[in-house]
Amino acid sequence: MKNFLVIGRKKVFCRKNIKDRYQLMEKINPITIVILILLTSINITIGGKEQYLISLSFTLILLFSISFDESIYTMLTLFILWTLMYFLKKHLGNIFIGSIYTMILIVIKFSPIFILGKILSLYSSSYLISSFRKLKINQTISIGITIFFRFIPEIYLKLKEINMGMKIRGFKLNIFKPIKSFELYFIPLIYKCIDISDTLTCSIISKGIEYDCKKTNFHDVRFTYIDIIILTIEIVLIGVSLWRI
Repeated sequence: MKNFLVIGRKKVFCRKNIKDRYQLMEKINPITIVILILLTSINITIGGKEQYLISLSFTLILLFSISFDESIYTMLTLFILWTLMYFLKKHLGNIFIGSIYTMILIVIKFSPIFILGKILSLYSSSYLISSFRKLKINQTISIGITIFFRFIPEIYLKLKEINMGMKIRGFKLNIFKPIKSFELYFIPLIYKCIDISDTLTCSIISKGIEYDCKKTNFHDVRFTYIDIIILTIEIVLIGVSLWRI
């Protein structure tokens, strides 16, 4: 059955139980993702190849359950990196190729942590601050963590804007001129980041975050059985890694 909203003389129809692609995020506490990042970093450091693959699969499933588009994009990126690393492995005698191979290997090795960071960046700023405030975490620390993870998508959008501006002006990246290519991205990004910092400062002041008083939360943040299951799986993986050592 359909519901409708009356706007003026027009009826705007909408489905009653429309599925939100980020629906599961409301059931997972952001603190769980933060703890999961710490536990996963320990697991991929002390664990073997099997523990790494399990951690990677687990984080991909978690991302898939939250956002289908982001999970497909991440899996395609990992597939491209693995393919590129396979072909570069045959030419490791060259120093330049060897350095690229090492960087790709580091990205793949810590990809579960990057995926969890991506999940954390999908939460809204208010939801993150509400979860930190629920655990009585210091406001300076909570604001710093929130800004960091919310800043990652903004940087990605700014890089897309810079790339579009370069295409309009006829500039192209050249791998044989890395310094010039780096300048084409880095200098505009600095000015854009300065503009974002002014916006963030105004936002913090207007929302009264710095005001010393008891604050209420719009979001009802709590630990659920899903959080317990997620943390239990990761703790079991760490236990297996320690047992194998």
